[in-house]
Amino acid sequence: MSRASTRTIAALLFASSLASAGNARAPAPKAEAIVAAAKLATGGAAWDKLQGCIEEGTHDDGAVSYRTRFSLRDYGMRIDSERSGQQRSMGFNGKVRWQSTADGKVDIVSDPAAIKEATLTNYLSINGFFFPDRFPATFKYLRSAEEGGKSFDVVEISPKGGRALEVWFNGRSHLIGRVVDTYGSPAVRVEASDYRKVDGLTVAYKLEVFTPDGAVADRGVLTSFHCGAIDSSIFEPPAAK
Repeated sequence: MSRASTRTIAALLFASSLASAGNARAPAPKAEAIVAAAKLATGGAAWDKLQGCIEEGTHDDGAVSYRTRFSLRDYGMRIDSERSGQQRSMGFNGKVRWQSTADGKVDIVSDPAAIKEATLTNYLSINGFFFPDRFPATFKYLRSAEEGGKSFDVVEISPKGGRALEVWFNGRSHLIGRVVDTYGSPAVRVEASDYRKVDGLTVAYKLEVFTPDGAVADRGVLTSFHCGAIDSSIFEPPAAK
């Protein structure tokens, strides 16, 4: 979600549209309206002008440093990381998922299950739901929820080629507070917080991942975030050495 990232089918309000004049426009489905409000709260049209973004940060309480580059126009992302001096790169170009290590070994996978997971990860990382024309998905309003003194609108989002997950939108700020991946292996819950304004965008700088029993699986912290031109060739798997 830039991380930010992060981003409908519900009953249309037919009664009001039928009662109005013939030229009146029917209101948007509820889930779609919630997503649109979240986009507006985090930058609105500013997102549409961007070609891609770069974020840097840490995972595993600082043990892993990473740099992620992703496109906002098509599926494509790359993560370069380092742990204890060991470097690794992972990428997805919309067709294959790959991983390379410092010794030059490259693993490429293209089976349907792997591509489904890669698509979902990429979609969530870029808030793909902010760009329904570029990244088709279905949206379904599930329920309202109260937790920690806050109210949330829970929307199920299923990107084309991926699978469903729950996104919790804060009812007051419209920011994403939580993502629940019930069908993942393992199932996880991601809490987003510490939102900051960067170049006209509002981005979550803290992500905490929890297992179903409430244990912390990972803590991620952004240290920098900016957007600009991205060379799409970086998403392609490198040649093995």
